[in-house]
Amino acid sequence: MVASNLGAIHAKIGEVMKYLLSTVFSLLFFVSVAVSAQQAANQSQQLEQINELLKQNPEVIPSVLNSLQQYISSKKTAEQAQREHGKWLLDNDDAHPWFGAENGDVPVIVFTDYDCPYCKRLEPHLQKLVDEFPQVKVINVLVPLRQQSVQGGKLNPANFALNVWQNQPEQFAEVHDLLYKKNGLHTGKSLEQIARKTGTRSQLDSPKATPTIIERNYRVFSDFQLRGTPAIMVGGQTIPGYVEYAELKKIVQQVVAQ
Repeated sequence: MVASNLGAIHAKIGEVMKYLLSTVFSLLFFVSVAVSAQQAANQSQQLEQINELLKQNPEVIPSVLNSLQQYISSKKTAEQAQREHGKWLLDNDDAHPWFGAENGDVPVIVFTDYDCPYCKRLEPHLQKLVDEFPQVKVINVLVPLRQQSVQGGKLNPANFALNVWQNQPEQFAEVHDLLYKKNGLHTGKSLEQIARKTGTRSQLDSPKATPTIIERNYRVFSDFQLRGTPAIMVGGQTIPGYVEYAELKKIVQQVVAQ
């Protein structure tokens, strides 16, 4: 008798759970539909506002059309560049020095130059970012725009850093830090000092395979229509220039929450 009652109770609980789950899924569906409908309504209202403004100000139509065409062209170019260079940027640890989570869900790609003053200012923000977000992997794409050769030296800072990354990776973090801490442009003397301090002097003798990497980085930089360093790519967004930490953190938080 007790077993029978327990079976009936369990069956009733099962029915209630099924009902609750069905209700929850129905609510989620209607919420989703309502949000989509609201978004569609907002877009329709915005289009009406744009149409009315254009009617009132027909002289701006050519410039608006030109801006839209440029936007669409830039979007297509970026999509093409992503298809062509995505693997080079995201799956190429030998070519691009990185720090943070090795298999991070949130890659932050940074086109950077050790001679760029704004890149030097951005670097502490990137270090703070990986400390605060364990999902982040910062990928440095080296593009020495400020100077391709240095006074009194065989290599520029990017070639030197890549040599260290490939051949003495245990010393790279220190070299990377010192390269950014140098005020102004690097010289052969400044690179020599860093190499001696870090025990990486042999990496100043030959560029080895790194010119090929730098050349590809330049092409990627150009194909994405970037204009200067730093340039940051994260979560499908491109940030063309230096940003304060609060803004960078906000963007990463949005990507993490997706």
